[in-house]
Amino acid sequence: MSEEKVTAKTYWVWTDQAAAKNPSRSVPGVPIWPHYLTDAPKTWLDEGLIIDAEDFVEEGQMSIFDY
Repeated sequence: MSEEKVTAKTYWVWTDQAAAKNPSRSVPGVPIWPHYLTDAPKTWLDEGLIIDAEDFVEEGQMSIFDY
């Protein structure tokens, strides 16, 4: 049986949590592996390892909604 997938609005990037768990392969804000770029395992999203690139805010970066 195949794993349930989730589809990104843009593409998936790694989170800080993924980098903490696997620092040699996961860099926050960097796109995930090409074969999972738009359709990734739902468990990764549920565990906070990935986030849609559109929703990722780098540390120190401001959003237009900050004011």
